Amino acid sequence: MAHRSRNALRSSPAAVRPDNFLSRGQQLAFLGQGPPTGSQGSELLNLAREAIFILNNDGAIIFWNRGAEQLYGWSPPEATGRCPTELLKTELPRPAAQIENILRSETYWDGELRQTTKHEQRVTVASRWALWRDESDRICGRFQLDTDITRRKQIENELRVLSGRLLSLRDEERRRLARDLHDSVGQLLAGAAMNLTMVERKLPFPDPGSLQCLKSLASLLEQSVKEVRTMSYLLHPPLLDEVGLPSALEWYISGFSERSQIKVELDLPQDLGRFRHDVELALFRIVQETLTNVHRHSESPTAKVTLSKSPSQVRLKVEDCGKGMDLPLNHADSEERPVLGVGISGMRERVRNLGGQMQIRSGSWGTVVEILLPIAEGKPSLSPGDEAS
Repeated sequence: MAHRSRNALRSSPAAVRPDNFLSRGQQLAFLGQGPPTGSQGSELLNLAREAIFILNNDGAIIFWNRGAEQLYGWSPPEATGRCPTELLKTELPRPAAQIENILRSETYWDGELRQTTKHEQRVTVASRWALWRDESDRICGRFQLDTDITRRKQIENELRVLSGRLLSLRDEERRRLARDLHDSVGQLLAGAAMNLTMVERKLPFPDPGSLQCLKSLASLLEQSVKEVRTMSYLLHPPLLDEVGLPSALEWYISGFSERSQIKVELDLPQDLGRFRHDVELALFRIVQETLTNVHRHSESPTAKVTLSKSPSQVRLKVEDCGKGMDLPLNHADSEERPVLGVGISGMRERVRNLGGQMQIRSGSWGTVVEILLPIAEGKPSLSPGDEAS
């Protein structure tokens, strides 16, 4: 997901101006009179492993370093004067006009691009764009730095497939354990309770102490049956398979509120319908994990679960009014706020494996977890903001 960075160069606006490391003659070369050949500035840029190129205001390449030649295959004379998005058949994560608007207000823009080399190979790059400005703050061109992350993305995809398989195995094991608990332990306890009732009836004249003991034992057996049934349903709720997600969520949230004493509001549309099994299971598990975090960490007396859908995606939002949590870029007060843990990592993997997005916002006002999952062709899109990834 493309995003804007605000910190690294914000304190030094001149860092994206060519006068930091080029002479006036070299600046003129960068800003429209041809690439700087044989200059100290161009030699410095040629030392970089990354692909670096400069565009003039017409969008044409005026400088192309050796890193760009090694990555993309075109020599400087072949690339000079060409439009990079056409030359590289660039797939932008958002419209070019939006990126241009960001560059006019921000120091730079970061994003992942899909490009094509001279030999028709597709590569993925982490790209940073910045505007060149002169001393009067006039825009003179654009700087672009591309880092090849193709191999890293391949490894990430392989790990994602492995993670998805592990999640599937875990869900299958939960289903098996739930069935075993219900069919074996649950039935044994129910049988013991019935036998105890028969023993109680056959005792001719039980003394008060023995009768009280039998009643206490019957109560314990009844409580054990309920606990085993609850544990079995939490491992894999049968309602999820039989009647769908809304009924399963209503059952779980009702039980959660009773056990935790946290008032949870559930907001579901009447026409929600059914989704694919993997989508329904992922949404149910995410609600389980987020409400468990609310109970363990947030100290919030209330929570709200909202589920909605559009033709292409389903949106889940879980929010509380607790003390918040530390996000990856904010470690302040870490002793007082819980940090992102294994449970949230598991949620993130479920979302990624289904091609969705996950966003977490947190502060002293509480925490909001928002999930988007596709239910039709096309990729879901969150409203502008940073994704917790």
